[in-house]
Amino acid sequence: MMHTDVLTIRKWLRELDQAFERARCYGPFIIGLDKGECHNRVQQILANLPSDFDKAERVLRESDRLIGGAQTEAQLTLAQAHEEAQRIVQQARAEAEQILQRAHQEQQRMLSQTEVYQLAQTQAHEILESAREKAHQIRQGADEYAYEVLTQLEGALAKVMNTVQNGKVLLEDYLQQRVGTRR
Repeated sequence: MMHTDVLTIRKWLRELDQAFERARCYGPFIIGLDKGECHNRVQQILANLPSDFDKAERVLRESDRLIGGAQTEAQLTLAQAHEEAQRIVQQARAEAEQILQRAHQEQQRMLSQTEVYQLAQTQAHEILESAREKAHQIRQGADEYAYEVLTQLEGALAKVMNTVQNGKVLLEDYLQQRVGTRR
């Protein structure tokens, strides 16, 4: 393959373009165009394209292949990521439901403990009040009993005092009759 510069190839392309411009067209048909000349120009251009065009074409094909592979791989990765995200979300939901269930159970346990505690507090308060009332009644009964005993003792002492007084009076009368003096 001979090395032709880009300027020459551009010149041939302009000539081919001018040949198309000079020709007459009737719909899709072109009249006045030398088919052989056009064919020779195109063959010249193709034969003299720099090897960089072939390299560029190979690079484009390779990049298209790589891009296609990358897109396919990206789609697979995206699908896997989507599936993994769904799995993680489902797992997180399941864990969240378990946590909520345990929290609800703990709440119920604490609530029942609170109710038991409050019931125990109420019962303890009732028992304490009952004990205070009974102690008050016992004290009041003891005070009344002591008052009755003291009242009876006072009566008994009054009788004893009366007996003592009577005994003194009798003894005094007796002494006075016997001795003749009065004390």
